[in-house]
Amino acid sequence: MTQTLAPDAQSQIERYLEEIGKWGARTNLVGSTDSDALRLHVGESLAAVRHLPPDARVVDLGSGAGFPGLPLLIARPDLRMTLVEARERRLHFLRHVVRMLGLECAVVRCRIEDPPVGAFGYALLRAVAPVPRALSLAAPWLASRGEIWIWTREEAAAAGAAYLGEIPLGGRGRILRARAAAVSRGTL
Repeated sequence: MTQTLAPDAQSQIERYLEEIGKWGARTNLVGSTDSDALRLHVGESLAAVRHLPPDARVVDLGSGAGFPGLPLLIARPDLRMTLVEARERRLHFLRHVVRMLGLECAVVRCRIEDPPVGAFGYALLRAVAPVPRALSLAAPWLASRGEIWIWTREEAAAAGAAYLGEIPLGGRGRILRARAAAVSRGTL
């Protein structure tokens, strides 16, 4: 893990990873429950921790096993985090971990294509879709001044005119940051 965490946050991360190990075989949460692979997921999630403003209203779309939302929330409990997952078993896992760790977090069963009323400031997507598709999925979830953050190995050009910048993930890609207002939202 690349970030230095407070001892209580480090303990919560360890408990979270233990739960992924317990649930992983039954629910196909992540590709590998190998300790090194899980720590890499946590480290990549935490790459964003210093870049989100205090009390940011954040939605993690297609949360799956909780990356990047849960590690970010553990490290930054000031974030107003919502985890969105459509698959029932993964939803049960997320709710279990949130309860077990005593986190303040909404866990919502919803398809990404069906955004609720109410706009977020930041939408996070990791392993959801190629960048152009991820942008179009995330934009309706955000206020016009909101940002879309995509964990990807794709180049910045994939974000087009919406591109704001990026946060490096070492040799494994980047977090592309994009302006929601620059993404076509289509017609409803």
